[in-house]
Amino acid sequence: MDSKEDKLEPRKEKLKNWLKDPYNLALIGILIFTFAIRFHYFLMTKSQPLWWDEAEYMSAAKGFAGIVENRYLLTFNRFPGFPLLASLFYMVGINNEVTLKFLLAFVPSILSIILMYFVLISMYSDKRIALISTAIFAVLWEHVFYSNRFHTENLSLTFGLLAILILFRVFLKGRDFYFVKNKYALLWIGLFSILCIVFRSGNLFFIPILILFLITLNLYKIPKKLRLHSAIGLILLITVSYLSLGFLAHKFPFISKFFQYGSPIYWDAFSVFSGFYQSLVPYLPPILFYAFILGITAVVGKIIIFPEGLKNLGKNIQNNSYKSDIFNLILLFGFLFFFVFILRPGGFEYRWFFIFLPGLFAFTAKGLINFGDYAQSIFKIKYLSIFLITVFLCLGVYTQFNHADMIIKNKLDSYSQVKDSGLWIKENANPNDITISESYFQHIYYTDKKVKSFPQNETEFNKMIEDSKPKYLILSIFQPLPEWAYNWPQRHNETTLPVQVYYADEEQNQVALVIYELKY
Repeated sequence: MDSKEDKLEPRKEKLKNWLKDPYNLALIGILIFTFAIRFHYFLMTKSQPLWWDEAEYMSAAKGFAGIVENRYLLTFNRFPGFPLLASLFYMVGINNEVTLKFLLAFVPSILSIILMYFVLISMYSDKRIALISTAIFAVLWEHVFYSNRFHTENLSLTFGLLAILILFRVFLKGRDFYFVKNKYALLWIGLFSILCIVFRSGNLFFIPILILFLITLNLYKIPKKLRLHSAIGLILLITVSYLSLGFLAHKFPFISKFFQYGSPIYWDAFSVFSGFYQSLVPYLPPILFYAFILGITAVVGKIIIFPEGLKNLGKNIQNNSYKSDIFNLILLFGFLFFFVFILRPGGFEYRWFFIFLPGLFAFTAKGLINFGDYAQSIFKIKYLSIFLITVFLCLGVYTQFNHADMIIKNKLDSYSQVKDSGLWIKENANPNDITISESYFQHIYYTDKKVKSFPQNETEFNKMIEDSKPKYLILSIFQPLPEWAYNWPQRHNETTLPVQVYYADEEQNQVALVIYELKY
């Protein structure tokens, strides 16, 4: 029988050979850097107050777990994936907020970065693309900021990246990948795509993008004499489907949430690229944005100049690079089409676009690589490409780090008065006491007690007071109310007494929140 040492020897040799590859050493360095940066900010933000949308998810999780009476109402723009997952931790007794933040926010953020590397290494044979992309992702300002909040983006992105990984690692190459068998690849892709949407409804367009890419891959199977007719038919189908959305949106509330037919076309969504890569460092331009423009221009130019690659798009199963460029273009512009022509939000947050980060990073990396390689070919200086790529990448990474550090520290204590007031009520109120607050979800989460939001008018409010006999009334500057609400305690000063006051400044000149106790 072979000894344990004999069995371990090939593994040790394999590890040594793996470590000899400078690209693998670079990956280790990037991942260490990633973990250090993310853990630093996790420690800084682990006790930061929850924002209203975080509290909506987490109060719903407590509702699912039976801790509070608040029940999650399945809405058209908030699907239940995240609160359901969070509720499982509450059910098994894991209710420490820092622990939950580590498991539900920090871990998924790290996992999404690691998956991004494996997705891009499966897409492109040039390892530099994956390494550069991972380095940028490690400090992408919007991602770092939301990596320590109870939000849906990272978990949704994780499932989306798993779907893309199986698409390129298994389905397109016709190979098994551990327990994922090639013959079941589409089932796995479908499962992860559905989970991507269950955790974040805003990624609903991810599935049409995958379908469009698969159709594009198989165009070569259509006989030449029918290709023109098929292309026209596909364009007509997309056009008719788009026009039908307006009719369907009038009939079905679900569709109207995603197709804002009454709003103007939202061209400002194209600013998302410069926004992701904006530089707040006065003496440094947005280097990564320029690299992205160079990279995507080179890719589109190559497709236009050499269109014959499209004819063989689905035939070559060994080389994914060309297919990856097509996929990433569809991913980028598919989601832009969704935001510009369908959703038309009138404004956006950059985190809504996390799902198309593989394309953003891949073309940015290609821009840096094209610039470095071209400079080296001109000047004939060995390692010039590596030097230039490293320098510009470090400058770009620095602008991202600087931006992330600023907004994280600026928002560290936002809503702290809401948190403190909720914890005060949790400690001082009786189990059946009712609190009226416009910070509805936050106070449900922090108090673990009954909370009602403000009615529409004073008449309804007075009726609520009479019927429900609430114990506490909270007024604050965070969720503005009509003027009558702020004046109500003064007009009932004999029965409405302030018991806690929280200020917005250290000098205690500006009142931020007041807890009133109601006497009957």
